[in-house]
Amino acid sequence: MLQLTRARWWTYIIVAIVGLAILAPFAWMISTALMSTAQTLQVPPKLFPSPVTLEGVEQVFQRLPFWSLLSNTVLVSAARVIGTVVIGVLAAYALAIIKVPGARFILIGILALLMVPGDIFIIPNYAIIASAGLTNTLVALFLPNIFDVFAVFLLYQFFRGIPRELVEAARIDGLTHVRIIWSIVVPIAKSGIITVALLTVLSEWKELLWPIVINRSVDKLPLGPGLALLQGTYTTDYNVLMSAGALAALPMVIIFLVLQKHFIASVARSGLK
Repeated sequence: MLQLTRARWWTYIIVAIVGLAILAPFAWMISTALMSTAQTLQVPPKLFPSPVTLEGVEQVFQRLPFWSLLSNTVLVSAARVIGTVVIGVLAAYALAIIKVPGARFILIGILALLMVPGDIFIIPNYAIIASAGLTNTLVALFLPNIFDVFAVFLLYQFFRGIPRELVEAARIDGLTHVRIIWSIVVPIAKSGIITVALLTVLSEWKELLWPIVINRSVDKLPLGPGLALLQGTYTTDYNVLMSAGALAALPMVIIFLVLQKHFIASVARSGLK
């Protein structure tokens, strides 16, 4: 019993240390955001702002079209979430419930694609988008990314747990596949779908390389590349950069806090780490 108690306390200590290490960069960002430019240049560096100032936040709105960048990010993220969830649900339903011919080989292909770095698809995606005349548009930001193999794989894990008898009974009652998905599958796999949506928003929110490649106008960029504009060639006002980063991260922190129970439930149920 004593050994179990000691092991539990060591677990708590290790988790606390890891948690503090993860939160340290975020705390440093907030601290720097509340400093003046002069404070960020002091040697040795200051850990806490004294006095606290919102100079960096004011500079963000003066130097960047922040609300335009934010609205672009929200629109693109919403479009990508809708596309990813719809395609993921339909594909996972076909593989797990209907069991279409060749489902096993399709799953092997999905697992193989998960092992390929996403950046390798930038050139073919650019060629497709350019040939369609969609460069420098908001559509170009999300269209190549709505086909997410990880979303299909994650939802497949959830749909496998749905009893086939339930689906077969619904088919006998005359329900179409669309009605079965909407009335039976989606409510059962709600946590998994919310997790896919959350991970998709997070992925789109921090996207940097693809928007720079496909779009050139500042009014067509999301937050990630927009914040990069605050980095100067010879010098950078880090309080301004950290203020912009904190403002950009705030919506995602709020979304995660609201939906965290669904995320934890999906991880526990699917067995994924």
